[in-house]
Amino acid sequence: MAEIVARNESKPVVPDYVIITLSILTATTGILGAAFLFVRGYNDDLAKAEGDLANLALGLRERADAAFQSIENVLRDVVSRIPQNCLQAHEFDGFAAAQTTKAILVGACHSLPQIVRIDLLNARGRIVGTSTPRPLSEPIYLKDTSYYRTLATDPSLTLYLGEPMRIRAMERKVLSLARKIEDTDGNFLGIVVATIDLSHFERIFKDHLRTRSQAITLYRRDGTILVHCPISERALGRRMWRPNTPLQRLIAKNIPTLIRDVSWIDRKERVVALHPLAHYPAGIAVSRTVAELMAGRRLESRMVAFFAYLMDIGIEAATLLGLRHVRTGILRAASESYLSRHDVLTKLPNRLHFVEDLKRTFLASQRSGTDFALLLLDLNRFKDINESFGHGVGDEIVQTVARRLRERLRKTDLIARIGGDEFAIIRRPVRTRQQAIDLATAIQAAMRVPCTAGSTEIEVGLSIGIAIASTDGKTSTELMKAADIALYAAKSDSSSSYRLYDANIKDSRAERRALEGALKSALENRELDLFYQPILDLATNQIWGCEALARWKHPTKGMISPLQFIPTAEESGLIGPMGDWILEDACTTAMTWPQPLKVAINLSPVQFRSRDVVASVRKALEVSGLPAQRLVLEITESVKLTEEATTALKKLKALGVSIALDDFGTGYASMSYLSSFPFDKIKIDQSFVRNMLASADSRAIIKATIGLAKDLNMSTTAEGVETEEQLNALRLAGASQAQGYLIAKPMPREAIAAFIAETQKPQSRKRDDQAPARAVA
Repeated sequence: MAEIVARNESKPVVPDYVIITLSILTATTGILGAAFLFVRGYNDDLAKAEGDLANLALGLRERADAAFQSIENVLRDVVSRIPQNCLQAHEFDGFAAAQTTKAILVGACHSLPQIVRIDLLNARGRIVGTSTPRPLSEPIYLKDTSYYRTLATDPSLTLYLGEPMRIRAMERKVLSLARKIEDTDGNFLGIVVATIDLSHFERIFKDHLRTRSQAITLYRRDGTILVHCPISERALGRRMWRPNTPLQRLIAKNIPTLIRDVSWIDRKERVVALHPLAHYPAGIAVSRTVAELMAGRRLESRMVAFFAYLMDIGIEAATLLGLRHVRTGILRAASESYLSRHDVLTKLPNRLHFVEDLKRTFLASQRSGTDFALLLLDLNRFKDINESFGHGVGDEIVQTVARRLRERLRKTDLIARIGGDEFAIIRRPVRTRQQAIDLATAIQAAMRVPCTAGSTEIEVGLSIGIAIASTDGKTSTELMKAADIALYAAKSDSSSSYRLYDANIKDSRAERRALEGALKSALENRELDLFYQPILDLATNQIWGCEALARWKHPTKGMISPLQFIPTAEESGLIGPMGDWILEDACTTAMTWPQPLKVAINLSPVQFRSRDVVASVRKALEVSGLPAQRLVLEITESVKLTEEATTALKKLKALGVSIALDDFGTGYASMSYLSSFPFDKIKIDQSFVRNMLASADSRAIIKATIGLAKDLNMSTTAEGVETEEQLNALRLAGASQAQGYLIAKPMPREAIAAFIAETQKPQSRKRDDQAPARAVA
């Protein structure tokens, strides 16, 4: 033991002054290094800015590529629908002028909001088919357009991007994307051309302008400016380069690069990031003035780096002195603290961080007498996006929304992600409620630009609830509740995307919970009822069948609209048992009718996702004894035609049940939806019928839809018929059936049986030119 002590005492000990000297030298070296870092920040700022420009150019290139790709896919789809026997010069013109083709072009034009019109040109350059509703009164030739001259003479090209044009009558700037059509022998047969609204790209670019001098340009490979933001009328259609300049040579090389050049648009020297599109003869240029880049070297960012460097010195000094656990502990604590208070996906503060900051802001506001606004935001239909496109796409959407929100905030504001599809913003300070409204309006404007995830563009809406600290809550908790109530009021109001809190606003969630409870009781106590609206066969002027419509008479509130209780049933899961009851009751009622008429029943998208629809229908048919041929099931485009849904519909058709596509024409996917499943009927939405006498567009869409249905061996039912003029116009257009208040209003079980018995008597049958029988309202 003594020997061990002796050894320890003989071990050399480093004097304290040596440790202190080393620490001083280390700190001094660190400070000198930090000073060097401080000076070097000037160059780092410029390098970072250049990197930001290049990254933005890359991101916008991907969006532009995706936009052109979606338009080209529409053109490809149009060409693919041309029958082989019509890919001949003597057949092509007749095909292009047919009503079936008109329907195809109308549907294709409506499939993307940025497409203004689609035209078919023959080999002579004449427009022989168009998506516009008005017929061509005189022949129109487009032989002088660059896309016709190029595609007609260059056999190596199949696609051409035209020059921008101003259509003053429509106050639009447009661009043409044309695709060659070849006959069966590979010879030039014609062109399909889409006219694109350039405001689509202007909105995208405007959404990404982050500084005063920043400019974004979509250019063609020859340097022609297609879109320039900020908008410059004199730049449109001109070359973005001056002759014999480095910019001209680099654009011609068609490679991603950075360059300094003087812009002829504002005569300022700019740093320009060029990024050619991957699949189209165009590119993206993002630039900022050199003067702004040099002025943007912010002192505060270099001070943060300076102190962070000093902190690192302290950690390294502690390590040198043998306190290695200090470094590990500091870094681990910093990481854990950050992760516990921030959202991993968006890097925004999370709910915990937000609640703490809201409390501090509220107390500070009371002490200082200043005011602030709290905005709660919720993504609309986010669950549908996840279910339709996958959670990966949903995550990209959340990141895009988070970025757009950040870009519209001031330095004093706070933004947080407080839930899967929920964000919160503290705008501080505010002097008036209008400042909060202006922020909500700016956010809504930003969200009008579709979000891009991969190659898919998705429309994403936001609902916003606003509460003001000085008037809407005595505590931060009350303020949060007020904003929450305003948010749900906004979500419930289809006419408004944001709401300010008002004491008179009812808590819609509490109402919804009460409605859900009452609906559950109504189902159990058989308070729901079915009404039936007759459908008239226009060929025989006889009743073809009836549509079953759910009605609910609340014991105290009276009649509650299906628009209110059906969504509640879908959200709560009650739609399953409700749907089964509707199927069984409607089929049973139809068996009591004096004539073997058909009965039509709507199916909810939720029934396809959460229930065995085929089993429910089979049971309803067995219980009621109704022949399957008398049952028509109506679905809308909101039923996603997944493999499972398509299989279920095929099984239903195999039973003998008919399948109808309801509300046709109201969604972008109508045409592709028709090609995904062999429907038996198309129901023309009442919005077109209502406007058909005053709107040429509505008449053209109805006529095209009827023609398309006939070619596909489908019948058509026009909904919302309210006048004799509408009925006569639909009969002349060739519609199969009509439904609406002119025929009869929906009526209960007893009344519909009497109505059928009266109208179907042989002696009361009317001629085709007579008005149909009506129910008394």
